[in-house]
Amino acid sequence: MSTMQFWFEYGSTYTYLSVMRIAGLAGARGVTVDWRPFLLMPILAAQGMHDGPFLPFPSKLRYMWRDLERRAQKHGLPYHRPSTYPPNTLLTARVGVLAASEGWCQAFTERTFELHWVKDRPIGTEANLAAALTSLGKDPGDVVARAQTPENKEALRAQTERAQQLGVFGSPSFVVGEELFWGDDRLEEALDWAVAA
Repeated sequence: MSTMQFWFEYGSTYTYLSVMRIAGLAGARGVTVDWRPFLLMPILAAQGMHDGPFLPFPSKLRYMWRDLERRAQKHGLPYHRPSTYPPNTLLTARVGVLAASEGWCQAFTERTFELHWVKDRPIGTEANLAAALTSLGKDPGDVVARAQTPENKEALRAQTERAQQLGVFGSPSFVVGEELFWGDDRLEEALDWAVAA
């Protein structure tokens, strides 16, 4: 089977669309997805975007919310604009890196995004983390404690540095071999490239 790396930031809005679609689309094409959570803000800050790509630009921010609503409708995805933007994703990303190392990142990420985008339990909150982890049969206290170890914190830093080395500058991003695809609207193209490769 072909493999595609899926690089994503938990606070990224358009990433919701990819998180909820990627497993089905990849499975239909016989592509294995390697889930790679990372922190986008250090990369954006290095580019001079200390407040992210939308907050400083009200018209762009308005467009984003409407565009997300349209695209979710197009793909048949439930959508409820979250009350918190941007969320604090640091702890969730640490849990995601731990989950990736243990093989349950996909399930955790899907549940985390669903809670945020459908039930308005914001990413980064105790309510989101506890509900997501409990639904997977995980002990939230145990998982959070292990996510906060120096070793796991370093794993997230290394993952973010690796994303930067690959040229990742936004989320969602998909890497096939040395080819980089950015944006939910490039998901199908990236998967097709993985199949052809």
